[in-house]
Amino acid sequence: MTGVQSKTFKVASSMTMLKLKRLCKFCEVESTSCTGTGSCMTNCSITSICPHPEDVCVSIWRKKDDNVTIDTRCHNPAHKLHGLVLEDYNNSKCEMRERNDMGSQFFICSCSEEECNDHLFFPP
Repeated sequence: MTGVQSKTFKVASSMTMLKLKRLCKFCEVESTSCTGTGSCMTNCSITSICPHPEDVCVSIWRKKDDNVTIDTRCHNPAHKLHGLVLEDYNNSKCEMRERNDMGSQFFICSCSEEECNDHLFFPP
């Protein structure tokens, strides 16, 4: 291998090691018309480049009394979120899972595709 080929190979090899940051919907807690059944869109108009390459996309749906909200964000699955471990973050779509003992009706999902936390799928 010549010197030029060797340098080209090293550059190409180091480029494949680069882990790109994910794009996720990112809206603070917002009111929603999503009913928590079937599927719905978050209607979040903000797309964010996640700050860390290991981050995944997360959506949280809450209902307390008549107040229904959605929260979308990036999050590192190695860390708990609201005291919860993200179990399903390798999914390509955001499949909502109900969590009890959160003080309200509470669903959360995580996924690893670009902006996958925009379309939410609730269990039947």
